[in-house]
Amino acid sequence: MESISIEINHHRIPSDAATLRIKGFLYANTLVEAEHHFQSLLAASKKNLVLDLSETNYISSGGWGLIITAFKRLQEAGGNLVLAGMKPEVYDAFELLEYDKVLRSFPSAESALKGGFIDNATQAK
Repeated sequence: MESISIEINHHRIPSDAATLRIKGFLYANTLVEAEHHFQSLLAASKKNLVLDLSETNYISSGGWGLIITAFKRLQEAGGNLVLAGMKPEVYDAFELLEYDKVLRSFPSAESALKGGFIDNATQAK
């Protein structure tokens, strides 16, 4: 398997949102790095997260477990996690595991940010 590259984009609106783009493979050898990034976002009071999977080639069962754990932590903090841009092979596993019944997914990070958080922030004011 290959490595992972993670990019974080902090958003101004809403200010508590960020996009985490995972490039590569999310599996046993890369889980620690991904968990570190999730923790740093929580520490920075980012409670709404778009997980951009457009360049993710594979997610192991441990990777899906990490995503579900992050989703639960964010919900407990009053936030949310949504997925974006999944390739067909990643989306197939997402559906097979029936995570589509729990997590929202969007075709792109931009649509996820708008549909998942910006509209909600605007309506809350």
